[in-house]
Amino acid sequence: MINMSTYKSPIPIKNIFYMLCYAWNVLAIKDDIKVGEDDFDDAYNLLGRIFTYGIGKLIRSGFHRSYVGQEEELSTLRGKINVQESVTKFSMQRKKLDCNYDEYSTNDIFNQILKFTIENLIKNPNISPITKTSLKKQRMFFVGIEEKAPTKDNRQKLVFNRNNVTYKMLIHVAIMLYDNTIVNDDDGNNVFKDFFRDGQMEKVYEQFILNFYAINLDRKVYRVHAPKINWHTTTDDSGWGEFFDVETEIGDRRTDIVVENKDLNYQFIIDAKYYKDMLVNKYYGQGAKTYRTSHINQIRGYILDSDYHGRKFGALMYPTVYTDEYNRGKIQEIQDYTGTIKTFIITKTLDLNRNWLDIEKDLLALIKNVDKQMSK
Repeated sequence: MINMSTYKSPIPIKNIFYMLCYAWNVLAIKDDIKVGEDDFDDAYNLLGRIFTYGIGKLIRSGFHRSYVGQEEELSTLRGKINVQESVTKFSMQRKKLDCNYDEYSTNDIFNQILKFTIENLIKNPNISPITKTSLKKQRMFFVGIEEKAPTKDNRQKLVFNRNNVTYKMLIHVAIMLYDNTIVNDDDGNNVFKDFFRDGQMEKVYEQFILNFYAINLDRKVYRVHAPKINWHTTTDDSGWGEFFDVETEIGDRRTDIVVENKDLNYQFIIDAKYYKDMLVNKYYGQGAKTYRTSHINQIRGYILDSDYHGRKFGALMYPTVYTDEYNRGKIQEIQDYTGTIKTFIITKTLDLNRNWLDIEKDLLALIKNVDKQMSK
């Protein structure tokens, strides 16, 4: 739980907004929502602004409808008779039938999740009065719609298609808010977790980099994806036992970002690491600082076990958010299982506190530099 009155985002709010636009693949809203540096105190009020913007567009375009199953005791037949319920309730003695039927309604899982989110944002003390005022006006359009939380079970009921694609961004926001809301033991009100220290920003950071490259690199030359790589079985004799938990690390593992250049025939595997402390002391808190052994060996495993037919190398990409430590490309050679030098990895930092255009240039410059090295 965090104290919003004294909280300050470690990343400029405008940059968080742009990262979310890329992570959710909703760049169309990037220029529609005006986000100034002083407009928000925290990421959650930014999410509230995005949510009210999306709800406003939804109200203007019309709510999604779908067939929703209904069960009701009626005087005339509609749909199918539920014989068992009709007998149990003695419906026929009262000249009624218990019927099951489908109704084309706005009271579906998509709108129910939005209604739940509206109600919980209004109750949350961390949300600004301006946003709450907008939400209270928008709530009037949800009369007759039930509330359902975006639990894991309810998320599985969501099926997106071209008729409800406008809901994607709103559902993303609803899920993020739900996953980061906890009940305050002092007063029972809903409050937010620390957005930057409870795992959410890590997911956004990874998906942002993946989608940024997928959108901005030429598809005729590059393939950008996040494939699974099957890790080889490890044993104590392999020398890997000291680095990995054999039971959890064997098998398919999904990469964060993979960029493949078709012309130069290389595969560049990027492991995005959103960590407060990029470097750690080498010997139990003592001695010179170094990169985490587990991180080095994870990217090493991706590279050595990738079945790509061509040159392969990788990068650990850390954000500089909590630290001034900066490294544009420290190169380390890595060995295969026999000790032969196979390729190398780069440790790279991305400064998220800069102007957004500089961040974009830095990401693209990394690929250009890789192309330059691979073309030699």
